[in-house]
Amino acid sequence: MLSLFYAVAIIAAGSNASPCKVSGSSVSATVPSGSGPSNAAGGYLRLANSKNSLQLAGQASNIQLTNDTGASVGQQFIVAASASNPAPIATDLASSPSLVPVASGACPMGFLNAVFNTGASKNQGWPETVWESLSSNGINDWIGFSLGTLDTKSTYTGPDGHPARTMPALDAAQIHVVMDPTDVDSAVTMMKSNSAPQYLELFNEPDYSYQGITPITDAKTSAQDLAPLFNMPHPNTSYISPALAYANSDWLPTFRDHCNKCFDQIPIIAEHIYSPDPAAVMGFITQLHNTWPDKKIWLTELSPSSAQCTLQSTGSGPGTVTDYINTLIPQIVGLGYVEKIFWNSGEWSTGGLTAGGDGSCNPSLTDAQGNPTEVLKALHAVCGGTGGSVTA
Repeated sequence: MLSLFYAVAIIAAGSNASPCKVSGSSVSATVPSGSGPSNAAGGYLRLANSKNSLQLAGQASNIQLTNDTGASVGQQFIVAASASNPAPIATDLASSPSLVPVASGACPMGFLNAVFNTGASKNQGWPETVWESLSSNGINDWIGFSLGTLDTKSTYTGPDGHPARTMPALDAAQIHVVMDPTDVDSAVTMMKSNSAPQYLELFNEPDYSYQGITPITDAKTSAQDLAPLFNMPHPNTSYISPALAYANSDWLPTFRDHCNKCFDQIPIIAEHIYSPDPAAVMGFITQLHNTWPDKKIWLTELSPSSAQCTLQSTGSGPGTVTDYINTLIPQIVGLGYVEKIFWNSGEWSTGGLTAGGDGSCNPSLTDAQGNPTEVLKALHAVCGGTGGSVTA
């Protein structure tokens, strides 16, 4: 997500300004009942009744429009501008904005995102420099291994032994995860609160135990464990399927068969892919789509890193991570049904994610000081310098 510089709401038909609330990197505005989003033009978001417009200048994200009855009339979109080119651009909210390319050669809006592993809070430059590097190079959201913000998760404790430091922009960009059955009660409490998230992933790799630490939960049991979330209203939250280590196994179909039509409540299928071979990655994605053709796909963990990876993290020729990115990302975008990818990792890592130490197959987006790596710059460039956010 992008940092908020400033936002101005203008009523085109008169002098009354639409109420506009600004908090961190979030903007919300109220528009008259009966209004709805339609095509944007000339840097304005035009509402369907053609009488009102919302102009947003600067850089903003997480923007939600509601009418004066509280009903939602718009989804998340991004407006971005720079000091040298301050004209804002808004997007059409009438359809899912993240599936609409914003410019020729660009990635869909919100397409580029990152993963923060438990070592993130121990790195220099965390969180300010790390997040500034990521968000200024096209990264929109991030996913980690926590239901709550990182300061609530002991595994993200900083090097001084204190809870991980966070900041509003970082918290606003988080995709929350119900890690395993022990998180369900807390997730229900979160969903009943005034801070229900826009998205909620339901279990992280229940089919695989990471280093014997995380629990394995079979599909039938998982369906039973998650029932409290399926049995409660969640009008403002989209559920994401359990993110499997092996998404094309029979785990998800079995889960669906035992969760009492819960897949009617799951518009997004999550998949984790680790492979240095672009053709193999595409094969995993298309196989998943063939199984769930009516669902969007999020790659909530994507990386070339694996035991077989020998790609170099620097340079741009054959055999480099940059070449992998330049080959793979346009193919994924071209599918049209992959809404988001989350590159692993957003922080600097020389451990489990790297096949050969610092120089070989290191997919880190930021370095040890939190500055952009060549990998991050390559992702930003292949998305037309936008990373999936709208640029002026």
